[in-house]
Amino acid sequence: MYIPFRQLLLRKIISAGITTFLFSIIYAWLEPDPFGARSIHSISAHSHEAFRIINVYMLYAAPAIYIYGTATSMASELITRSVAHRQWLRLTISTLLHCGFGLILLRISLLAALIFLISDIIIALNYKQPLTLKITLASLILPICLWLASVAYINMTG
Repeated sequence: MYIPFRQLLLRKIISAGITTFLFSIIYAWLEPDPFGARSIHSISAHSHEAFRIINVYMLYAAPAIYIYGTATSMASELITRSVAHRQWLRLTISTLLHCGFGLILLRISLLAALIFLISDIIIALNYKQPLTLKITLASLILPICLWLASVAYINMTG
């Protein structure tokens, strides 16, 4: 099945927006104190620290996900489409390539690569209409709103 390059790029950008949003939340929850300076004992303190650090993680993760993640995911898809013709084989090769490209920063980037892969597969399977530039630009609102909410939370709680 042939997918035009523009549709592929738009789908990857939407996946990058979803990945940035989810990765920032998940990684902030897993590592709320990146320097290990404090021990967090309660769930409310853990949530407080996680929400405070989201914007910092997003500041570093978003450019990497949008540039490196989109480029390597497109390369993975193009390689997979040229090598395999069966759907399950494409999925297997794509997963291996995403994990291989995602090992650049070990567990941090591997988590982002797997989230990118899952979100891209879900979009490819569920969204059958042609993607438009408006939909792609709307997908950028998700990480921006999360970043603004995190900054507002920091300003309100100190």
